[in-house]
Amino acid sequence: MDVIKEKVEELRTVIEESAEYQNFLAARRQVEQIPGLAEKIREFCWRNYELQNIDGEDLYERLEAFEAQFESFRRDPVVAAYLERELRMCRMMQEIHARLIDIVEILI
Repeated sequence: MDVIKEKVEELRTVIEESAEYQNFLAARRQVEQIPGLAEKIREFCWRNYELQNIDGEDLYERLEAFEAQFESFRRDPVVAAYLERELRMCRMMQEIHARLIDIVEILI
């Protein structure tokens, strides 16, 4: 188990030093300099999450309304950069998670 803990720490260091993480941190710092912007991004992300996890006949209409409501918001260069860099981080973490899960077959 000590070897695993050591390798996890190595992975953590590699992630922290990666360009993806450094770019994400830079984008987050820009967001934090604008009062209220972090809350607006959280609201956008939460509403997006909700849309991805609902069923219903009015999904298309809800999606159009969501896109119209946040269209100008997403064009803000600070918001666009943050969302892009957050997505890259999420994809990197998903890739790491998927590769680790592939080696473990847990019966549920």
